[in-house]
Amino acid sequence: MTKDFWKQLPRPIIGLAPMDGYSDSAFRRVCKQVNPAIVTVTEFTSADGLHFSTTALMRKLAFHASEQPVIAQIFGKRVETFITATKVCEDMGFSGIDINMGCPAKKVVRSEHGVALRKNRDLACQLIEAVATNTRLPVSVKTRLGWTSGDDLVDFGVAVQNAGADMICIHARTYQEPYKVAPQYDRVYALKKAITIPVIGNGGIESLAQGHAYCGDLDGFYIGQASFGNPWVFAGEKPQRFRDRIPIIDQHAQYLFEAKGGYVGSREIRKHLLAYVKGIPGARSFKAALSQVESLSDIQTALRQIAETEDYYETHSTL
Repeated sequence: MTKDFWKQLPRPIIGLAPMDGYSDSAFRRVCKQVNPAIVTVTEFTSADGLHFSTTALMRKLAFHASEQPVIAQIFGKRVETFITATKVCEDMGFSGIDINMGCPAKKVVRSEHGVALRKNRDLACQLIEAVATNTRLPVSVKTRLGWTSGDDLVDFGVAVQNAGADMICIHARTYQEPYKVAPQYDRVYALKKAITIPVIGNGGIESLAQGHAYCGDLDGFYIGQASFGNPWVFAGEKPQRFRDRIPIIDQHAQYLFEAKGGYVGSREIRKHLLAYVKGIPGARSFKAALSQVESLSDIQTALRQIAETEDYYETHSTL
């Protein structure tokens, strides 16, 4: 993989945004199954952890060949651990390395990681430079408009580019207004005009059509929360009948069980199952069963029963 990776991708670049607790290998695989052209990014992984306990976190970073191109996202604030993490990610075969400078979680910010780096431009650029000069892989940065506003976004973006980043992705909200306000893409458009590296937009995008509308002037967009229970968002349209969605849901469960084993897999798939069946007629009555699945057969039984319930509602609604 070369440093020109992001510039060479077809436009618009479309990707699954990195989301802790969701964008693991199993979910990335089903999203790629729906749309093989997308780029995927791992859950954020501690550079300190990769420096001090490589083996344990390599299991979290593990990916399947079908996910490529897949980008490893790391976070932290120490140059020396970023260099180690960079080598680990390169050796694992990732297509690129992304530096998290956008996570607003309180525990992350208290440690001066994630979006807290938006207040420390010098350190942010030191980290980027350390990664960029120690890998042949393309280096990207995912961040937010700013801490309280996007007034310094252009200056920050120019500094990121000068430090060696090959792409920057902007979640179009600030730290202090993380999710419940409308994204401010005008700020991101201004950044695009000021730098030469690719700029990807993120935040508030609920469909491919909306992504194209918001990010038409950018190099692409990432979809995050709208993919929960809906990997078909990357295809542009969800199958109308629940029965036709079951193969992907079943595949997701199988990937998760393969990667993490039955005990962990059964517990982690539960939140996804509840998201998959949201809005399906009669599915609420299966909520308890979905929250307690222990095996693939439990999942398959519940999904089949929900499909039959949907069929019942459809048949009787036309009588």
